[in-house]
Amino acid sequence: MELPIVGPSNRFLVPQRDRRWPHVLSTFLLLAVLVVGLLGLVGWPRLRITSIHYDLIRLRAAVDQLESRERALRLDLEYQRSPRALAARAAELGLVPSEAAGPPGPALPDGGVS
Repeated sequence: MELPIVGPSNRFLVPQRDRRWPHVLSTFLLLAVLVVGLLGLVGWPRLRITSIHYDLIRLRAAVDQLESRERALRLDLEYQRSPRALAARAAELGLVPSEAAGPPGPALPDGGVS
């Protein structure tokens, strides 16, 4: 002889548990959205600061490179202005040093220099 399976005596017990489930789920989802929102509010400025920091590092490297190039160009300019370099360039152009007897000055009527 088999005994009948006895179920819950209150037939509203299962539906009542089901009625609370949407409330629990919505509360959990609300908390999850709040936590993600809070992390976003905290994390977004930190992410932006990190991005600005990397831009600053890149710009400092560019400034260092440009300063190095400026130093090299100034050194080259000073070399080009040196008397030795000017004499070499004048010789390339076919110019020769003058053979004046004295310092230049106004020409006299006899062709001399005062």
